[in-house]
Amino acid sequence: MRDIGDSWNRFWYTGTDPFGLCLIRILTGLMALYCVGTFSGELVAWFGANGRLPVSVVEELTSFRFSYLSWFHSDVELWALHVAGMIVLALFTVGLFTRITSILAIVVVLTYAHRAPMITGLVEPLLVMVLLYLSIAPSGAFLSLDRSLRSADRKGSQPADSIAANVGLRLIQIHLAGFYLMMGLMKLGGETWWSGQAVWWLIAKSESRLVDLTFLSRWEYLLNAWTHAIVIFELTFGILIWNRSARPLLLTISLVMWPSLACITGEIDFCAMMLIANLAFVPTQILRRLCNRQYDDSNKP
Repeated sequence: MRDIGDSWNRFWYTGTDPFGLCLIRILTGLMALYCVGTFSGELVAWFGANGRLPVSVVEELTSFRFSYLSWFHSDVELWALHVAGMIVLALFTVGLFTRITSILAIVVVLTYAHRAPMITGLVEPLLVMVLLYLSIAPSGAFLSLDRSLRSADRKGSQPADSIAANVGLRLIQIHLAGFYLMMGLMKLGGETWWSGQAVWWLIAKSESRLVDLTFLSRWEYLLNAWTHAIVIFELTFGILIWNRSARPLLLTISLVMWPSLACITGEIDFCAMMLIANLAFVPTQILRRLCNRQYDDSNKP
C-alpha cells in the first residue's frame, strides 16, 4: 500500500516544468481564435434577431445552456461581443493576464458552442477540455507577455517546477487517452468499420474530403487495412501511451494518422487539435529543443 501511495503521489504531485503547457497554450489559443473567427462572416445571419437560429428555436431543440449571446440580438451588440471575445482569445494566446484570460477563453468558446450546438463540429469538446486544464496550470509561465513583464522586475529568474503544471498536464493526458478509447470503442459499433469499408466511404464523400483519393478503389485490401489500423491505433493509444517504450512509436504514428484523416474527412481543426493535445505526452526537454530554448538547470532557482 505504501508503494501504491508513493506512485500516486509521484504521478500527481511531482513538480513539472510548465514550458510544454505554455506551448500548448499558444497552439490551443490559435485554434480557439480560428474556431470562433469562423463565425465572423455570418455572425448576424446566424445569431441576429431575424437570424437562422433564434434563441427560442435553439432552446426548443436543446436543453438550456449558458451563452451570453442569447441575451443580445442587435447587430451592434453581437459584433461588440464578438470582437471582445476575439480580444480575450488573443490575449490568452499571447499570454497576457493568463490566469484571468484562460478562464474567460473557456467562457467565450462555450458561448458559441452552446448558442449554436447544431453547427459546431468535433473540435469544440476537445478544445474546451484542453482550455479547462490550461486554466488550472501556470500556462503563462513561459512564452508569454506575463513572463516578459515578470522578467523586467526579476532579472534572470526562472519559473520553478510546478505541481499545478503537473496536475494540468496529467489531466490532459488522462482525458486525451479517454478520447482515444472512446473513439475506438464507438467505431467498434459501426458496421463499415468492422467490414473495413469506412475509409472508402470517407474518401467517396466529395463534399468533405480535401484530397481526391478515389483511385485507391482498386486496392481494396489497402483500404481495409487502413480502416482497421485506425481502430487498432485509437484503442491501443489510450492504453499503451502510458508505457514509456511504446509512447514514441504511438506519437510518431499519430503524426501520420491525423494529417491523413484530415485529408479524407475535411476535419482539419479536429485533427490539428488532436496533434496539439498529443504534445502533453512529449517530454518538455524535446519541446524546448524544438523551440530553440535549451533547458538549463543552472538557471533555475
